[in-house]
Amino acid sequence: MNKIFPKGENGCVAAGTKAIPGGEGDVPHSLPRFLVAHCGDPASWIYSDQKCDGTNSCGDCSDEVSPVTVCPPCGPGWWRCPSTVFIYCGCIPRHLCRDRVQHCSDWSDEYTCPGP
Repeated sequence: MNKIFPKGENGCVAAGTKAIPGGEGDVPHSLPRFLVAHCGDPASWIYSDQKCDGTNSCGDCSDEVSPVTVCPPCGPGWWRCPSTVFIYCGCIPRHLCRDRVQHCSDWSDEYTCPGP
C-alpha cells in the first residue's frame, strides 16, 4: 500500500514530515533502508544524504548531533558556534560570518568569526 505524505513547496514531499493518518507508517517502506534516516522524533524521517550536512533537516538538529547520528566536526569552510539560529545546528558556513545577520545565538558569527 502506498503512503500519503504531505506535499511541500512545488508539490514535493517534504523530508522530515510525518505520514498522513491512514498510511501504513511514517517511513516510506518502498525505499531501501540505507536511503532513509530517522530523526529524534521516531515518526519523522529524512533522506540519508541529509545527515551531517550542517543543515537542520529534522527540525530538532537530531540529524546533526548525537545520539541519533555521529557527525564529523565542522570542516574548514564552517564556523562552530554554541548554538545556531534556525536552519543550522552546531556550525554555519563561513560565508555567513560578518554579513550583519545573526546566525549564532551568541553573535560570534558577527564579532568573533574571521569570515570566509
